[in-house]
Amino acid sequence: MALYLVVHQPEEQAASAESVRPPSRLPELARASIEEGGTPRWLRTWSPDLHDERIFSLWEAQDAAEITAALERFGFLDNMAAQPLRVREWGPAEVLAADA
Repeated sequence: MALYLVVHQPEEQAASAESVRPPSRLPELARASIEEGGTPRWLRTWSPDLHDERIFSLWEAQDAAEITAALERFGFLDNMAAQPLRVREWGPAEVLAADA
């Protein structure tokens, strides 16, 4: 299973009857994410600052398409464009272990 950081950027769209969407099904997404063996799994979300409208979420998934499908199915931040980026977690301990 791979980790993905998803950057959610607000979409600029004109307010119209066509752009009205049902509310996000966030509780359903949360339940699906904690089920054993479920995929993709939403792990965490960060909101950086009051002056930055982007949101960042961390997922565990087989691929980016799986995340995009879940975002659409549950309407998670569906007024935002989402860009899943596959990431690898590492830090000081991994650097020092590689140097040994």
